[in-house]
Amino acid sequence: MAVSITKPALNLREQLAKLTGLNPAPERHTFFFAGDGSQTAFPLPEGWRPRDVFSDGLLRRPGAGEDYEVAFDGFIYTVTFAVAPGSAVDVGIMAEREV
Repeated sequence: MAVSITKPALNLREQLAKLTGLNPAPERHTFFFAGDGSQTAFPLPEGWRPRDVFSDGLLRRPGAGEDYEVAFDGFIYTVTFAVAPGSAVDVGIMAEREV
């Protein structure tokens, strides 16, 4: 004799994350700024850490001697370009919310 028991599917992802101490995927957002030809520093709102930086639609390289550097003062991350983005150039900073 075969017995068949059916139960609705149960998503255990959140419960498993609580048990193992794992965090769910971080919240992400893209912040946009307009270049003016002179501004080099672009601060993000508190609680957001930059992940990728784009200028005029191109992915820029991080680090000293490259396209931009990231500074953190304990509260706010600031992306500082080596050369100011020109006027009418869009700057996009993809960021993750810090936990």
